[in-house]
Amino acid sequence: MTLARGAAAVLIGAILLGFIDQTLERVLVTALADTPPADEASYLAVRNRPAVLVLTLISHALAATLAGYILAKIAGAWEVRHAIAAAALLVVAYVFAFMSDNVLLPPVWVRAVMLIVTPPALIAGASIRAQARSIQQEAAMTRPEERS
Repeated sequence: MTLARGAAAVLIGAILLGFIDQTLERVLVTALADTPPADEASYLAVRNRPAVLVLTLISHALAATLAGYILAKIAGAWEVRHAIAAAALLVVAYVFAFMSDNVLLPPVWVRAVMLIVTPPALIAGASIRAQARSIQQEAAMTRPEERS
């Protein structure tokens, strides 16, 4: 495995998580709004409802698990280590983003939960892929006692 492939896996995993998060949040807000949000204020009014925020956190955990699996698939080896690198990159990015005064960011408690949930979810997805790769490799090997 090359260094470029490993770096690409980490970056693609982080970008993919952001894309999935934004897409699912937008779909969730649009689905739960009485009318489609026409402007930023109406979007935030729906998004900042407690039930929507909890659903967003659940979808974030699932998206992080999927992103961890995909980045591990791209990496091909050392899956969990690549997920840890992606988690570290995302935590640093989250900390810097969360310190800014951006009205589009979710409430502080949601940001804190995201910081706590993201690394284990990424690692869980990568671990699932590592186990799948291990099972595939084991099945591909022919065992001497099975040849007869």
